[in-house]
Amino acid sequence: MSQVPLNVAILWHMHQPDYFDPVSGETLMPWTWLHAVKDYGEMLRTLAEVPGATATFNLVPTLIEQMQRYADGTANDRWLRLAETTPEELTPAERHEVVDQFFSVHRDRHIQPYPRYRELAERRHSGAEAFSDQDLRDLQVWFLLSWTGYTLRRDNPLLSQLMERQRLFSEDDKQQLLDLCKNEVAGVLELYRQLEQEGRIEISLTPYTHPILPLLIDSDVAHQASTGEPLPDPAFSFPEDARLQVQRATELANAALGERPRGMWPAEGSVSEAALRLLAEARVCWAASDEGILQKSIEQGLTDRRQLYRPWSFEGLPIVFRDRELSDRIGFLYADWDPERAVQDLIGRLEGVARTAPGGLITLILDGENCWERYRDNGYPFLTALYHRLNDSLLLNPVTVGQGIASTRPQPLKRLRPGSWINANFGIWIGHPEENTAWQLLQIARKDLASALAEKTSEAREIHTALLRAEGSDWFWWYGDDHSTAQAALFDLLFRRHLQAAYRQAGLDEPQALHRPIKQVQAQQRIHPPFGPVRCTIDGKVSSFLEWRGAGHAPLIGSGAMHSEQLGWKELFFGTDGNLFFLRLVPCNESDLTQLLQQELSLRIGEEGQFQIFCRPGEETAHWTDSNGTPHPTECAAGDCLELALPVEALRKYALKERQEMVLSVHSSQNGQETGRWPAEGPVRLPWSPAAPYWLA
Repeated sequence: MSQVPLNVAILWHMHQPDYFDPVSGETLMPWTWLHAVKDYGEMLRTLAEVPGATATFNLVPTLIEQMQRYADGTANDRWLRLAETTPEELTPAERHEVVDQFFSVHRDRHIQPYPRYRELAERRHSGAEAFSDQDLRDLQVWFLLSWTGYTLRRDNPLLSQLMERQRLFSEDDKQQLLDLCKNEVAGVLELYRQLEQEGRIEISLTPYTHPILPLLIDSDVAHQASTGEPLPDPAFSFPEDARLQVQRATELANAALGERPRGMWPAEGSVSEAALRLLAEARVCWAASDEGILQKSIEQGLTDRRQLYRPWSFEGLPIVFRDRELSDRIGFLYADWDPERAVQDLIGRLEGVARTAPGGLITLILDGENCWERYRDNGYPFLTALYHRLNDSLLLNPVTVGQGIASTRPQPLKRLRPGSWINANFGIWIGHPEENTAWQLLQIARKDLASALAEKTSEAREIHTALLRAEGSDWFWWYGDDHSTAQAALFDLLFRRHLQAAYRQAGLDEPQALHRPIKQVQAQQRIHPPFGPVRCTIDGKVSSFLEWRGAGHAPLIGSGAMHSEQLGWKELFFGTDGNLFFLRLVPCNESDLTQLLQQELSLRIGEEGQFQIFCRPGEETAHWTDSNGTPHPTECAAGDCLELALPVEALRKYALKERQEMVLSVHSSQNGQETGRWPAEGPVRLPWSPAAPYWLA
């Protein structure tokens, strides 16, 4: 008798906040347009090429709104205008802006392989003055080219021609490229409509502006998820806004994509009992969250993993919980694997689940746009192989989330622990002084504008829309110390601008606090160079405060728009005594160190990883290799952390040479296959100068 297959539901979450500045009238950041060129349509075409492949695509309504503005030409995107303008017409400030911003791509995948783009990137250190008009035009074109996906390049000869030519692009070349990209963006929503009508995909939603719904209902719910952090006082509690966020999402999706019942992935998988009741009232078909929530919501937790591989329901609303490890393997691990080997590993793990939970449902839920820039060919080989293998496996049955829920009677859930997919709490969005300040400004605005909101007029609707946009989670993502971005100040500005717009729409003067940045400048400085000598004993622990006092340090996690829950390294300290270069790797948790060192660890230094340090599993020994691959023993010790000492002369000879930065990444592997890398989104770049008194002079 054949085994009943395991239903496999993949949900790709497509999400960008609204980058439109209601005060200036400009769209301040281009990420929606760029991902529309590279990812949104490509993800659909890749799936459509595989007969029988299916998936759920979750769309944030503010993303839909932005796509509509780009399609009808009303977006007024600042970066796009900089790309369209001829270099001769750019002001000096705009020339600097192009040089500062138009390398915003994954360096290893999209700059290093192309000699001309790499050459321009290396010249960036000399400033915009070092770029001729032709250099700037080539940079404009290369930035656009780097944001084109695999299928767009495959199907449009213009792109391959430009990439082969490398340089000396004309304004006509650039305009043809821009026209091609704009046509791609304009057709994305229609492709979603078409594939959903054909039954190839299911489209689900997030509440309107991607808010953390439980915190809108009552911000004190954060205490139930984790205790100790100070919260805004008084609490933010506007359940009517949470209800409106869900209502607006449904209205907008019905108008843009066609009217039908839809499920919801609440922003960041954030749920609470009150939030699920609200979704049920709105007739949402299903909800989804993370396994960490289920772990804390049922007796005995997930000691029996089969509990995860089925749908549940809370007071009648079906809910599924993502398999964290397998979702994160796609999002953070497989990018640097051979695609066939990665798919083989994932299918093997899924079939292992199928043998223990036949007829069950496993949900893989992850970011559907950001991770592909780290994959070969924008993820196309991996995704096509994955869809084919899911179809071919006798143990697996690809379904949408809705189909998977319909195939099995949900198990009633007696209680639901509040939290998100990150640490099963809300700590990313509330508790830090910057985050709490933002919540307090929201609270003040909500009360100041209460009488204006009570009026049933078009102005009241616009006021409420501005408030709803300020309630989006993305502004809070970049407050605090958890994540960093070069555009942190712009995210801060947009949050305050949405509140300013609400006051102006109501004819009221906005508080002066809305004109002062919330994001502290020092919080944006993530990499700190050494300021003194480092003289330490390699023993795996900080024996004395003075040992590492002059060291520089850099984070190895939490650097961007994606957040990994993987075991890993948290921070790097570095410095020199003139002869030796010292490195100290700090694990996320002290208990992780033993597990981390059970796999081979390597540190790669240099743009091409010319200088490598290896630590063998289970041993406190290390060696570095020169350009010929010859091993040289070096000092290493593990205790509370991992400490290493390297000869400065060798490092300068093989890795730095004349470069103005040290490029470093940390990798773990097993049986020759990479199992983790830090930072996940690309190597850390440590500032270096021959003149620095405590660097490598």
